[in-house]
Formats: sequence, C-alpha cells, structure tokens
Amino acid sequence: MLQYSPKIVTDSLVMCLDASNNKSYPTTDLPVKNGLVMWMDAADDTTFSYSSGTTVTQWRDKSGFNYHMGPKVNGPTRNAFLNSRKVLAFTTSQTIGNDVIDLSSSTSTVFVVSRYVTGTNQRVLTCNLDSGGGNWLLGHWGGYVNQYYAEGWVSFQVYGNDTVWRVYMGDYSGPPAGVNTDLANIYSNGTAIVTNSTAASGGLRKLGINYYSNETSTCEVAEIIVFNRVLSTVERRLVHTYLGQKWGISNTDRQIFDLSGNNFNFAFNGTNPRYNAKTIVSNFDTASPFAVSSFGGQNLTSNILNLLYSDHTIEVAFNAKGFRSVYSYDNTLTTQDGQSIVLWTGRHSGLRVYQNTIIYEYWNSQSSTVGIGVNISSYIDKIIYITATRTGDVLRLYINGVLSSGPTTVAATTSPVSYSQINIGAAYQGNPTTQGFIWAGQHEYHLLRMYNRQLTDTEVASNYQAFKARFDNNIVRFGLVLDLDAGNPYSYAGAGSTWFDVSGNARNATVNGAITFSDNYFNTGSTGTITNYITIPSAALNSLTSWTIQLWLNINSTNSIDTFLTCGAGNDFLWFFDGRSNLAFQNTSSSSIPYPTTIGEWFLFTATGTGGSISVYKNGSSLGSFSNTTSITVNSAFGIVLGQELDDNTTGAFDATQAFLGKYGSVSFYNRVLSAAEVLQNYNATKSRFGL
Repeated sequence: MLQYSPKIVTDSLVMCLDASNNKSYPTTDLPVKNGLVMWMDAADDTTFSYSSGTTVTQWRDKSGFNYHMGPKVNGPTRNAFLNSRKVLAFTTSQTIGNDVIDLSSSTSTVFVVSRYVTGTNQRVLTCNLDSGGGNWLLGHWGGYVNQYYAEGWVSFQVYGNDTVWRVYMGDYSGPPAGVNTDLANIYSNGTAIVTNSTAASGGLRKLGINYYSNETSTCEVAEIIVFNRVLSTVERRLVHTYLGQKWGISNTDRQIFDLSGNNFNFAFNGTNPRYNAKTIVSNFDTASPFAVSSFGGQNLTSNILNLLYSDHTIEVAFNAKGFRSVYSYDNTLTTQDGQSIVLWTGRHSGLRVYQNTIIYEYWNSQSSTVGIGVNISSYIDKIIYITATRTGDVLRLYINGVLSSGPTTVAATTSPVSYSQINIGAAYQGNPTTQGFIWAGQHEYHLLRMYNRQLTDTEVASNYQAFKARFDNNIVRFGLVLDLDAGNPYSYAGAGSTWFDVSGNARNATVNGAITFSDNYFNTGSTGTITNYITIPSAALNSLTSWTIQLWLNINSTNSIDTFLTCGAGNDFLWFFDGRSNLAFQNTSSSSIPYPTTIGEWFLFTATGTGGSISVYKNGSSLGSFSNTTSITVNSAFGIVLGQELDDNTTGAFDATQAFLGKYGSVSFYNRVLSAAEVLQNYNATKSRFGL
C-alpha cells in the first residue's frame, strides 16, 4: 500500500520511485521483518557488552527473539571498520554464537556480511559441531568461497582464497510436495551461485562465527540476518539493497523499488550511483567509451514504455548538478556541454537536458522528434520538480508545479514501439562498435512518478506542494560544493578515518590523530597536539573568488588562540578566535571583528566573501563585515586543514599552541555568497541538533 500524504494523487499511478522512502530504497532500516528470528548488527553500539576495551562478551539479537550471541571462551574485538561502521574482528581462537536457535526442521533464509582477512579460507558462519549442532555453513570452507552446506552440499565449487567483503544469502525450503529431496539457493553479492539445489537436507541450529573449533578463521563480520521462511525474490532484493548500501558493498541485486504495486523496479548499472541525503546520485565515468554509470529500469513491459505514445503524466524531482554529459560513437569518447538524460526510453522519447533546456519529446509518425522545452539554467544545483503531461497530441511542461510551456499541439505519433528499458541518468542508442552513442548526466534524483492519464493543473500543483514540504526546513543546496555532516550517518557512521562529503562531489575529509567522535560531532581534544587535525581536498575551495563557509563549532578551551580553519602556510586564508571575544582572519593582511563566544556553547559560524569584502554571522545573525583579499589559494599537498595552523606548506608543520580545542558538528562550503535569508535558513534547519 502506498504510504503518502493525501495531497499526492494516486489515481492512475502506474510507477513511483521515491529515494526518501525506505520501502522504495531501503537504507535506514531492515526493510523485511516478517519471519525475522535473528538480527545481529555490528554497527549498533547498543547491542554490545565488553569485558575490557573492545573485547566483546555479548552481541545482542535485535529481532526480539533474544538469540543473543556470546563467546565459547575468547570473544572477538569490535575494532575494525567497514564503510565508516564498526564490525567484529576474529582471530582463529575467537568465537561468538548462540546454542539455542534451531531451524533444523524449518524453512529458512540467512544473510551474512563477512570477509576473510588472512590465511586459508575456513568456516565463518557455521553451526556448533562441537556440541552436536549439525553440519551447516554459509560462505567459506576449505580454502574456497561461495560455499553452502546444509546437511548436504548446496554449493561446492573451487574459487580459491580472497579477502573481499561479501553479502552471502542461503535459503532452505524443505522438501516440496511429492519430492523426496530438499531445495536451496545461495547468492554471493546478489549473484546466484546455485539455485534450486536438490542436495540440501537440513536447516541451521546453534549458529555462530568460528563456532566449529576444528575449522576457525581470521575473519571479520558485519551483520547476520535469519528468517524462519524463504523470502520472495522482491524481499531478497530489498534486503540485498539495504545491506549493500549500508556496508558499501556493490551487489547485483540492488534496486529502487516501485511503490505503485506494479513492480516496475529499477536496477542499478555501474558502480557510481550512490545514496546521499535522501537522493540517488547518477554519475558517469569519462575514462573510457561506454563506461556509463547510471541506473535504469530493466525488463519493463511495453505497457509502461508505451505510455509515451498515449495519455500520460511524468513527474521527476532532481537536483541538477550541472549539465555534463558523455557522447560516445565509433569507440571514441567526446564530452559535450549541456546534454544529459533525465528519463529516457526508446528512440528520442522522454526528458533530457540540452544547453540548459529541459526537453520533453517523442518520435512521431514522420520519424522525427517533436516536443517542447523550458530553459532551466537558473536551476543548476537546485532541486527542480518537472511535470510533463500528454493528452492526445497536446503537450504541457510544468516547472515546480507551474505550467511553463504549452499546451502545445505537435505532429501525430506513430504506432507505439516497444522497448525493453527505461533509463534514468543515461541512455544508450545504436551499435557500440559502429555508431553507438551514450548521453549521460550527473544529477541527484529524489522522485519519479508516472501516471496513465494527464493530471490536471490542480493535481500537478498539489503533488509539487506535497514534495516541497520535505525540504522547507532543509539547508540551502544551490552552490553547495562540500558538505561534511557528523550528524548524518551517510557522512559519518561512527567509525573509521574518512568523513564523507554528502554534497555529491565526493570531497571526503580525512580524520587524523586522536580525534574522538560521539553524539554526532568530532572532538579535537582538550590539549593541543600537532597530530589531531582534519584535512579536506583542496578542490573544494581553491581559486574561488565568491564563497560561503559554514561550521558548527563548540570551543573547549581557554586558549588565547583557537585556529579552526586554514588553507595554507604564511597566513594564507587563516581563521581563528583570538580569545573569547574576537574573530581573526589572515589572507595577505590581518583583519578582526568582535565575535563573542562561550566555552561549551554550540554556534553556527558563517563567513561569506566576494569582491574584497567578507561578512560574518553567528547563529544566522550578522556581526558585520570587513575588507580583505577574498580569493582563495589552497595548499595542494595538505588541502584545507581543520583544527591546526599549517606553518609550512612543504613539511606540513603545525603549531600546536594555536590548535583548535573543541568540537566540529559540520562543515559546509558554497561556491557563491549566501544571502542573509539563506544563512538564517541554514541555521534554523540545523539548530535543533545542537540544543538551540
């Protein structure tokens, strides 16, 4: 059933993909709970107890059945990381498991996210054979990977050793009616290894890691999920999508799921598409011809494709990240400005951008393209909501709920032509060895809906307003070139040294030294040390002449100087607090302005610069401006540094006496000057996280 506000039109809806809905793109929670009997999540701090340090004495089950795991003798350590999340690390003498769970005579589906670290592959997820647990394993055995044994071999093939993180799935259906053998399947990273095997004859019991003492391994484990039934194909893909996105593991089962109930699910193509802040980013690879990374629907029926040749409505909400493209033919590669695909099917049919114009078009009976368009150059790097409708041969194009082109009558269409695929983000046509070509863009997609009728003006406006309500209290995205947000688990999930940029530009920061993380912020410490600092790639700000910088800060110390951001040595773009009452800036010359702060106080620091003038804000309120050089030159070796003053561009020497002793909640850079209203909007959108 659709889970939408009543404002959204559902009559005649035939497809709906929504990146912010966990049922459409599962990222925030396990999407399938029916039949769940065990759920072990190494990323969840609340599910662990320790004997000392990171040595685990209990790993608690999140399913509600309380199949908690404990070690036989020595427990694993929770000190390894995957995709910025904590995982369990095992030596050959460390174990954890549960001796109560018993699905030996039941149907089951089991997922485990694991990998080998060193040595020859042995068992990872297995039953406790030492106490008569039966013989069951999933994942690794005897130097091989992709193995599954359920009181009989389901998968036994020679693959050799590897240290790759894998999402394994094994199920067991029991004997079908009238058949004396049991059936089972095994998948590795979404790909079927063996399906409908007749060799299995039993389910699992007494489940754990390194649980058979004769065949233990040096391994790491991120998550275990057990169901007491066989999942459907859609359910399997939902769980694979959730696990792949959560742990950063590419798998072939990953999809975006249709909420209309018609199962027009979209599959991912390539490795670049990723999830950031309730959007899907479509990116393309310009390294070689046809290396397009996009996501598109596969094996969709002609009924949905032929909507373009009959009455219909298409709605697409996306953040236009610049209209870059790849156009490839004769096995050569050319980049073009301003040509990219939003949604495409068949031959010249769909929505595309060309030279900053959104074009709604299709192939007509004269074998030529007909359509209408609207210039959207003012929407670059902004969220734009496109609605295209057709009734008969009359076309209409709406921008953000307002009719912007049409109604326009175009030449009559030909008979519908069926195609096997709808694409979002990229489209391919022709023969890749002769005249094939690809149009590809780089955008952030929020929503796609398709109806088999024309929506009215009122319905179009209503759908837009329902979508817009999601972002009324969000930060400004136009011009955002870097977004490090310690409160966003997709930016930092609590572990590791990489602080991920969720602006879509992949300018990830590196956390150095003994900086700690808790309560959604980074703490540089209470005493100065030259090893505690955060670096950001220089491309984020280098050579900008108009910019905005925003940081959520909290000062711990009574230092006379707290340097919280610097771009290079020799007093080059250096920001620090001089005592508790002044903000100082150096960039070829020195400037300062009153800026009162209190120890332990969270505040949003904002500075904007253009044309030699710098304006400063605290918590969305202006504190004035001063004159200084506003062009930025970033040190190429060390980039932008948070938490230290960089004294030497060559050696990377820091001055610990001027270290920032405090907390960073977020860091955002824009390639333009935010208005006072936009500065206040960002403050209001984020202040509640900091108790304001």
